[in-house]
Amino acid sequence: MDFEKFWCNSSSSTLNRLIAIANFLKLHQPLWRAHVVEFFQEKLWEKVDPRWLACLQAATVKDWLLLPSGIAQDDWLSSLKEFVRTAHSLALQRQPKTVTNALSEMLAVPIGSVLAQGMSAKKRHEIAALSSLVANVAKSTETTNVIDVGAGQGYLGLVLSFEYRMAVVAVDACAHHSNVTNERAARIEKHYNAQLHKTQQVGVDYSSKDLCVPRTVTCCVGSGETHTALASLMLALRNQSQESEEPMLSTSDHNCINKHPSHLKERRSSTQDVAAVLAGLHACGDLSATMLRTFLECKEVKAVINVGCCYNLLTEECSSMTGETTKDSMSGFPLSKGVCHLGLHLGKNGRDLACQSAERWRDDLPESALRNFESHAFRAALQLILLQFYPETVIANPSVGRIGKARRRRQQAAHRQVTAIPTNQQSSSGENQASESCSQTSTSTHASNAKSRGEGAESSLSLPILSSGRNWATTNHMMTTAAAFEEYTRSALQRLNLPMISKHDFTTVWESVAPYMDFVGPFWSLRAVLAPVLESYILLDRLLYLEEHTQNNSSTTGQITAELVPLFEPSVSPRNMVIIACRQDPH
Repeated sequence: MDFEKFWCNSSSSTLNRLIAIANFLKLHQPLWRAHVVEFFQEKLWEKVDPRWLACLQAATVKDWLLLPSGIAQDDWLSSLKEFVRTAHSLALQRQPKTVTNALSEMLAVPIGSVLAQGMSAKKRHEIAALSSLVANVAKSTETTNVIDVGAGQGYLGLVLSFEYRMAVVAVDACAHHSNVTNERAARIEKHYNAQLHKTQQVGVDYSSKDLCVPRTVTCCVGSGETHTALASLMLALRNQSQESEEPMLSTSDHNCINKHPSHLKERRSSTQDVAAVLAGLHACGDLSATMLRTFLECKEVKAVINVGCCYNLLTEECSSMTGETTKDSMSGFPLSKGVCHLGLHLGKNGRDLACQSAERWRDDLPESALRNFESHAFRAALQLILLQFYPETVIANPSVGRIGKARRRRQQAAHRQVTAIPTNQQSSSGENQASESCSQTSTSTHASNAKSRGEGAESSLSLPILSSGRNWATTNHMMTTAAAFEEYTRSALQRLNLPMISKHDFTTVWESVAPYMDFVGPFWSLRAVLAPVLESYILLDRLLYLEEHTQNNSSTTGQITAELVPLFEPSVSPRNMVIIACRQDPH
């Protein structure tokens, strides 16, 4: 596989790119600061050039879905085309292309059926590439220990242990995940021991001692005491080198090492510190920032390999925007002094948008997209009902959530009977739409489509496809959509435990928003153009943080090299950018 390297030569080029992104984002704040529930309430379409909306209303839904990928039609307004192309040029290019230093010797070991048990195709793709990268970086830094941060059910650690023979500590906040990892490790070890026994029978001398079983730790990393837990893990590795007879960490007792248990206290010894690599696959929210901080502050960490995820869960410290950040500031964004001085606060809406995937937009079907846009419209119209009839509920910022599976099945079955849409058309709209988040479970086709574009539960109530056209203002379609909106609203009010309003009230609200339904798709498609730019802003901040540190502290912490590269195929795994940082000790 080929890879492309980004901005690892100097902090000045990274900062210049960030400045250009910040200036561009400031020009288009009404788009990326918008929230779905505010569409009709704030008349968000009025914040966009009406000529742009006219261009998009005349375009096809497929044209809308290509916008986040930087594709504009030749006959569009020149200013609209410039907006799309500028956004695309500022965003990190996510297709793997050229080989980089850290990846030049990568030879991925195929994941066998035993290790791959339970993995989706997406997970197999990610683990194969990342495990090979971790092993290669560990070899280049003469490191044999790996700490898998946010290990989940241990897929990465198990491959590194059994295929690459590395000593792995799998850290996760969920004890259940650690238990699953231990159970899976026991089954895999049994299989490998059986295979080793067979090789010995034919004269090949392998020992079961060559097998490495990952150790598991249940620990809350990145909250409260921030990176204390990871620093304690490094201390545990050091202790392991001092008393090799003592197990490094118990696989049965899941200690929360933030509490510094007595057996992890440092012992006096002349033994050198043990090196380790920190690795994280889709480290959620602040966990990515914690990993980078630990790398810089713990000399035992020789490298960090981080694939981030869930930017919406990042903590963003507004006070740090003055540039006067302190050592005690442990927010997840921004990390670099350069971005702090730029003073651009993304907020939750901006960070939510950064999670959306241009590739998932491009690969979506028009029917599925229309259903999502209609869901946006219904949620925004519901907000008007809440404001008018339940103002006290609005203050609590309610989450509507999702309709249950059984209810969706009944709706879809009823809709197929009315419209005679073949079943295969209904199911095809959800293919290859797995959610890009820490949880790989999707509750429905529609919820998966919405979530893959970074949309929250506010816009994910399941709806039937009402029309393949985009003009919702026609009389017949307006009547059908009004009935669907009433059903949507009744379901939402039931979930919020609110009393029903009259049919007249439903009709009044719907008639006030129906003339503007045609703006929903164009607006949210324009907004999605900025998603890759916002993600790039967050990722380049992390890269700049590492570059700033190595310039200012290389004499004490060693020279640090940092790279930001696309590791996975973005159509398979949208969060595909990996930060690779290695430390060369000072002489």
